[in-house]
Amino acid sequence: MDCWAAVLGDCAGGLSREHYISDGIFDGEAITAYGLEWCKDQPIQISLASAVSKILCKRHNERFSPFDAEAAKLSRFLSANVLDDPLSEAQITLRGYRLEKWALKTFLNLGYIGGLDPEHHARLKPREDLVRYLFQETQAPKGIGLYFVTGAVSNAKFNVGLSWNAIRNLSRDGAIAGMTFTLNDVRFVVSAEEGPAEHRLAKIGLVNGVDYSRAKIYYRPHNIALLSKTAGQKTIALEW
Repeated sequence: MDCWAAVLGDCAGGLSREHYISDGIFDGEAITAYGLEWCKDQPIQISLASAVSKILCKRHNERFSPFDAEAAKLSRFLSANVLDDPLSEAQITLRGYRLEKWALKTFLNLGYIGGLDPEHHARLKPREDLVRYLFQETQAPKGIGLYFVTGAVSNAKFNVGLSWNAIRNLSRDGAIAGMTFTLNDVRFVVSAEEGPAEHRLAKIGLVNGVDYSRAKIYYRPHNIALLSKTAGQKTIALEW
């Protein structure tokens, strides 16, 4: 495969090994993979070093480092304060646009390797406008980007890692319009379509135990609070 950001015309350094899901969000040296073309029938444990594909050139791969680092900060915060120290109150401030671009980059990575189509593994060609938003100082149209979805987080059933499901636009022949994803049990959506998505997302229904018709959905949230009657409040502040 070629670099999926080649549309920018500034590739350099040859193809590099890109983690299609940032390795910094995991807390070990091995992960369980499922739903990709080579593990579609059953989960397979692989090393983090193996979870790579040559889908970006060296220049574009390296430019994602700040976004990967922001996602890693969130993952470590959740692990440390929900799993390891649930009783204490804690707060972290993150850069919203970096986290959003990490989510969008992950969406495009998975689409490019066929990871958003578990049945046929059709590859998704990244749209030029989304690529330019990631790498250049352009503004994404309102509605494209990161959404937070409310739901329960339990330290008793806490999972470190990332799971996802594609969102399809049935009015456009089932075209992939984004994805739901769960990072360390906190639920998000990344949308690739313009316009407010809250109403559309509410129609998804039940996905991985989350009822989107009942959840509250927030576009580019400024604060995410994890509340509990028996544990300390955890607050994630996002600066946009």
